[in-house]
Amino acid sequence: MRTQFPHRLYTLPLFCRRCQRVVEHGVFAREAYSTYGGMNSGIPLLCCCEQCQSVFIAFSQEFSFCSDKTRNGDYAKIYGRNRIAPGNWLYFKGKAKPGLVKSYFQTSEKEIIMISYDGGPDQKVECPNVVINQEESPDGYRLLPAQSAQTLIGDHIYHAIRNAFGVAVGLVNDGEKDLLAVLLEDGTILFLALPVTSQNLPNPKLAEIVRSRLLQLFPEDARRISVNVGQGVVYLDGLVRNLSVKRALKGCVEALPKVRGCVDFMRVATNSIVSDTVMENDVLSILETPGVRVFDYSVKVEQGKVSVTASCFEDYDLKELERRIAEYPGVQELVFSLNFLPLDAMPNRELCEEIEKSLESSTLLSGARIRVSFVRNKFLLEGRVSSNFQKQLAFLSAMKTAKSPSVENKLRIILK
Repeated sequence: MRTQFPHRLYTLPLFCRRCQRVVEHGVFAREAYSTYGGMNSGIPLLCCCEQCQSVFIAFSQEFSFCSDKTRNGDYAKIYGRNRIAPGNWLYFKGKAKPGLVKSYFQTSEKEIIMISYDGGPDQKVECPNVVINQEESPDGYRLLPAQSAQTLIGDHIYHAIRNAFGVAVGLVNDGEKDLLAVLLEDGTILFLALPVTSQNLPNPKLAEIVRSRLLQLFPEDARRISVNVGQGVVYLDGLVRNLSVKRALKGCVEALPKVRGCVDFMRVATNSIVSDTVMENDVLSILETPGVRVFDYSVKVEQGKVSVTASCFEDYDLKELERRIAEYPGVQELVFSLNFLPLDAMPNRELCEEIEKSLESSTLLSGARIRVSFVRNKFLLEGRVSSNFQKQLAFLSAMKTAKSPSVENKLRIILK
């Protein structure tokens, strides 16, 4: 499985079941993601122990990647461990719960905090000054054991009962229950059983649910797919007709309750007759279909992986266009990079439409599909013509109508 995840994101201390201790793990992804600012949810990550090389799968939404956490009030600052500001959730050791800081004042001798619990009246708390030179967790802590189910791998934690700080180092299973593994500052490893509602279904039961759902919705395709399950993770493998079916199968599994995530090992059946060059021309033809309102577009195909960059207006729904390309035989992956513009954002838009109508009405340009836009301070001709004569005629006609020499000609010549 390691070869399926070639890109190392970073290294993290995690609990290893085989080593029975916290060991540095490499965290790998199937693509070269950046964790700066966080990651999208549902991305499978392979965690590989650097001591024994054993591996397990976790998902991006189970890791603490970015710092923008406190807005939901899930992370509480601890008095004496964090710098405090109005709007923070603040926990005093020994209290039943954290409160919301309404205001904070500091004198030469003491700190005065106005705090509210459960929206009740503000309470005034006076504390001696505490100097904090370095915050270990500037965004706060998860409070355990109350927040065991919400704790992410890599979160800093405070165990209220033990009066101990630590960090979450993994989600494991002891054969009966799913547990949160926590490494305390004194080196102790705690295993906290997750609540019943957060426990994964037994593997056979979840596998049966997944197979039944796929057979119900995709009776033909599901028979060619193998389903394996481990600790709430669903692994799909096999050949599918096209990328659209592959995406639909994966989306169906991810939408099922009690599925932690889906690891997609499915492959699109390739058509050896279709080369990358042919596929690129055919995808361009899809973009040039009448009614498809994208412009300033380009297509790159490499070993069946299709990358499309384009601009379009905000009122245009691209789902149908993406579906059509995903259904093209042999497309292994599809990446869209889109620039959405407001309807009034393009200069000379009316003039572009006038040029298009003029070119469309020309009998010498019969059979051509020409789209005109204004980008980078020039008129852009895109689409297809059947000869070099038509390409040059369209270029000269556009300059004449626009009364401008700033015309870029990207028309493709497709021989009939």
